[in-house]
Amino acid sequence: MKIFKFGILVFGFLISSSLIVHANGLVSAKITDGWIEKDQKLIFGLKIDLNKNWKTYWRLPGNAGLEPLFTFDKSENVLAAKIMWPSPIIFGDDNLWSIGYKDSVLIPLEVTPIDTSKPIKLEIQADIGLCEDVCIPVTLNVSYFATPGQNQENYEILGAILSEPIKSDDIGFQPPQCIIKNGELIIEFNEKNVKTGIENIELFVIEVGSSVFYVKSKKAYIFDDRITVSTKNSVETELPGVISRETIKTTIIGSNQSLEFVGCSG
Repeated sequence: MKIFKFGILVFGFLISSSLIVHANGLVSAKITDGWIEKDQKLIFGLKIDLNKNWKTYWRLPGNAGLEPLFTFDKSENVLAAKIMWPSPIIFGDDNLWSIGYKDSVLIPLEVTPIDTSKPIKLEIQADIGLCEDVCIPVTLNVSYFATPGQNQENYEILGAILSEPIKSDDIGFQPPQCIIKNGELIIEFNEKNVKTGIENIELFVIEVGSSVFYVKSKKAYIFDDRITVSTKNSVETELPGVISRETIKTTIIGSNQSLEFVGCSG
């Protein structure tokens, strides 16, 4: 993603945000100041601070988490809002594990206004899970009001954007090969590509339509410089009846970063 400072544009937005303070593991949730890009889209951040050792979840929470849900229905002068998820970590034991963030997370938001010359009122309702020893569902209602004015780049948000899963297309990696037969999807990755992008592979998250498969790295195997992963090693769901190879998404989560492949060849 190319980031542009507000100074090269005619106008920006001045942000006023509400601060949510809550019990049960949540210290605060607020919108942090951001900037406007060259294409007039606005970049902000939703900062969620938790008590020490508390956790919340990635867009896909794993086998023991609560899936976060965001709605922007009550917003004004907002055409679209996109959530950009930073690379997560894996926490929990072998049988009861989740995917998410510990202590705090800054989630970048890309907002497309209807009219860039008019104020924006952004209303975010976020239903998230918070977890220490016990997981608690929490609803956040956070809002901000943006009017034409000065704006500036926020390096904390920029860092969160850069920690998104690396897109394989952006770094020239070839798509993996996939075989579909008898209710099983087998995906083969070039070992060198994967290990160039990330270190210490922990989990393969395979999205096929609305079905999600979680395959721990120890259930993948390497042969002839290929890493092979099978949905048969995930018991969470079944393959859909109709599969489009172009839309199969695999996120490989490592200890330092994540790598995302979209599509596979037959």
